[in-house]
Amino acid sequence: MTRAFAAPVHPLASLYGPPPWRFAGRSLTVIAECAPDAVAALVPAPLRPVGAQVRFSVHALQCDLGFGWAWAQANPHRSQFHEAVVGIAVEHEGRVGHWDPFLWTDGDAELAVGREMYGWPQRLGTMALTTPHPLHGFRNGDRVAGRVARLTEAVFTCNVTLQREGELDVPQPPFVGFYTERALPDPAARRLVRELFFSTMQEVRIADLRSGPAELALHAEELRALGPLRVLGGKAHAVAWVKDSSELVRRSEEPY
Repeated sequence: MTRAFAAPVHPLASLYGPPPWRFAGRSLTVIAECAPDAVAALVPAPLRPVGAQVRFSVHALQCDLGFGWAWAQANPHRSQFHEAVVGIAVEHEGRVGHWDPFLWTDGDAELAVGREMYGWPQRLGTMALTTPHPLHGFRNGDRVAGRVARLTEAVFTCNVTLQREGELDVPQPPFVGFYTERALPDPAARRLVRELFFSTMQEVRIADLRSGPAELALHAEELRALGPLRVLGGKAHAVAWVKDSSELVRRSEEPY
């Protein structure tokens, strides 16, 4: 047996199996109004930004990587990881979704599947996220903080003070649809294949949602132009979803 779902071809060297992949964990998100020109500069055609609000999220997740939930439970060293995301609301031909220009993760399988299959711009980083109290969970008045760094340098920091149960009163696309672009160079033909995908997250469930005022500081060079101009608030919650196949929106080729 030398064939795995994705390269490398040996199954013990391959980092992930075939979809669907099942995710569950906790999330902190801070939403900020950012400089419109800087937001637009991060969105490639044919996508168009919807407003100038940007979400900054830190997740602590568990994923079965296509091997089943029993495998995820038995292999926490491979199935548990963190992720940090910068997300922008975008639109294409009337369909609104998220475009994520920057992502960081501390899981090698998450980095590989994101870059290889879908075009999510995953990079290695280190993240920390406040966890709920082990006995009573989060309560109003608690502070939930996220810290993100890459190669010893700070990327962004954020926190929310939980004041109420329920969603943050800020317009935002649902956590369902995501646009990604994969660019695959062909070393033989010296051509670059670009593929724009739309992925729909399935069976999305959110629980223990609390929101409140938030703070955000951007440190990485690629984020500084965003500002932010105004922090609108934040939220913390548990979340689960299933990621499966995607829809091809556009495919093109060009020399490199």
